[in-house]
Amino acid sequence: MNVIPLGTNGFFPSFGRETMCFAVPYGKTLIILDAGTGLYRLAEPIGKKLLTGVENIHLFLSHYHLDHTFGFYGAFNLLKGKKITVFGSRPKKVFSELPALGYFPVKYDRQFSDFNFKQLTAGKQEVDDYAVFVKKQYHRGEGSLALRFEFISKYKTSLAYVTDSEPTQEGVKFVKNTTLLLHEHWFNGNDLGREKGIRLEDQLIDGHVTTIGAALIAKEAKAGKLCLAHHYPFYNAKQLENQRELARKIFPKTELALDLSMVSF
Repeated sequence: MNVIPLGTNGFFPSFGRETMCFAVPYGKTLIILDAGTGLYRLAEPIGKKLLTGVENIHLFLSHYHLDHTFGFYGAFNLLKGKKITVFGSRPKKVFSELPALGYFPVKYDRQFSDFNFKQLTAGKQEVDDYAVFVKKQYHRGEGSLALRFEFISKYKTSLAYVTDSEPTQEGVKFVKNTTLLLHEHWFNGNDLGREKGIRLEDQLIDGHVTTIGAALIAKEAKAGKLCLAHHYPFYNAKQLENQRELARKIFPKTELALDLSMVSF
């Protein structure tokens, strides 16, 4: 199976990177992880190719911050003609408040009439013929969801998507032995814990797991591969490569999620 990163930045787009959005083709279903500005790439040739032959869209939201949901500004047009299910921590009609404020010039109930919003609860849920495991996370007092997808019946592989989270042992257990760990990182974290040694729980800066923290999680969880995402938008390509090399010192099978660069798992 493959993941196609459509957007890999946190906060805002920069250096040719859009904000968080990942596509996972699965037969006649396209699984989409978060809906940042990367969702707009579905208007481009690679996006149109991803949608060819697709009947169902399963869109999973980790949380509702704009760098994970701004794609809803054009989603009704980008996904026209598909059967769309949006999964999140609440059955929230994303962006539905904006027309009343004058910021979103559409008739929401008409334009988003094909969207079905469903609530995810902690634990295991069956979606068609794959399983989704959900873990609630603490993020700046609001919360987010970690997601683990098991495609055992067809491909015997798994994908864990963890962003806007905290570095905890519970998180390690959640992603244990996953084939691909798609995990957020932010700042390096190598200036933390020098006096008492590197501890996983210390690898948190500005509400996000550090690069070192993500690598420690992958190592302790014995993940097959770590793919770093939710990049700090002020960092250029060279700085991100330096972060990758830092992570590889802890977990050698580390890659960077890069916009439009496919990742196999």
